[in-house]
Amino acid sequence: MDPIAYEVVHKVEESHWFFVARRRILSRLLDEVMTGSDDAKTLDVGCGTGATMRLLERYGEVTGVDISPKAVEYCREQGRKRLCLASGESLPFVEGSFELVTALDLLEHLEHEAAGLREMWRVLKSDGRLVVIVPAFMFLWSEFDRFSGHYRRYSGSELKQRVEEAGFEVARLSYFNTLLFPVIWGVRTLKNLMGRRASAGADLDLPGRVLNGLLTWVFSLESGLIARGQLPFGVSLLCVARKGRRHRVS
Repeated sequence: MDPIAYEVVHKVEESHWFFVARRRILSRLLDEVMTGSDDAKTLDVGCGTGATMRLLERYGEVTGVDISPKAVEYCREQGRKRLCLASGESLPFVEGSFELVTALDLLEHLEHEAAGLREMWRVLKSDGRLVVIVPAFMFLWSEFDRFSGHYRRYSGSELKQRVEEAGFEVARLSYFNTLLFPVIWGVRTLKNLMGRRASAGADLDLPGRVLNGLLTWVFSLESGLIARGQLPFGVSLLCVARKGRRHRVS
């Protein structure tokens, strides 16, 4: 990931509609997944600049891992204590250390995603939970994906296959960022057709207060929709899985 990308995210993640609404959706999902848990040990793989770690702390002790020294520095500035500079493909923890592992917009950054998923399986306790968020659909590929250091985007079937191959049992799989999908698809398609190279971080430019509030409200509506069932398409994908008994791949 371009170091500039961490700076851009750090500046806007507390107020930008995408991050605010995503945290609301994730909060509702985790309230369901972690029912009755307030002392769970959680590992946030690819913790980025740290805003999501604060949300995860509702459920217990959180350890953040990121390969970027800049990201870890931003997390420390926010008061996060349990931090580790490491790759998601080689986690420096003993087997069965955590009840919950999160990989939120992380797998697409790993050149060897299978190695990363196997490591997450390894450090989870028996019957532990994995929560994954990834960008959806390669036809949405844009300059922002290159700027962000993505190797790929996923379909639902591809994500399910990768997670199950690592030894997990998928409990929930859904697209999201569905209501805004037509707008985002249209903008990205137009940019790609015109050959326009977006400036660094253009997709994360903070809109005006009124528009930002409206987009936050629309995107946040999906927390209730996802609670009721699966959404058929979207800009992103989420997956909740349980650690199975053994790896399906060597």
